[in-house]
Amino acid sequence: MKMTTQIQNPDELLWKIAINDDKEAYRTLFDLFYPALCLFAKRYVEERAVAEDLVQDVFVTLWESRKKIRVESSARNYLVISVRNQCLNYLKREGYKQNYIDAYLAKNADQSDYDEFYLLTELQKLLDEALAKLPETYRLIFEMSRLENNSNTEIAEKLNIPLRTVERYKAKAIEILKKDLKDYLPLLLYFHLLS
Repeated sequence: MKMTTQIQNPDELLWKIAINDDKEAYRTLFDLFYPALCLFAKRYVEERAVAEDLVQDVFVTLWESRKKIRVESSARNYLVISVRNQCLNYLKREGYKQNYIDAYLAKNADQSDYDEFYLLTELQKLLDEALAKLPETYRLIFEMSRLENNSNTEIAEKLNIPLRTVERYKAKAIEILKKDLKDYLPLLLYFHLLS
């Protein structure tokens, strides 16, 4: 973390980011708030890596949406509220996935092992077909992340690309897969994690 001789005003930094596309102001704002926001995110999400990813997502969104951002109170409040909302959305998605899996497994608990095996085979085929449609880099990053359990940082290092590119490509791959697989994606990911 780069230390500055004088404390920067976060509201001024945010203004420089939005108006001047100032990357140095963005980096300074990140350095000022990232550690504290990660601790704040851990109030909602127990896993440290997930909390860090969620905070990074907030900063990526901040940069990508810098021209459209409307801050009602202060940069600090904006970031805290954004991280809180990101955490709550994550928890909602995770709860939805778990509820879907639990309901599906409860509904199909009395089927024979053969029927379940056939279902898993079909699900794998659906996933393989959807992955084949993705651009090569999106597919590779998705597989490294979700199927091989590599962190975003590990993927960036292995592929020698920026961390933000990994985050963006992974998000885009998931968005495409959600459209292609609709309600099956949480179940597919669940079964992949078990195998």
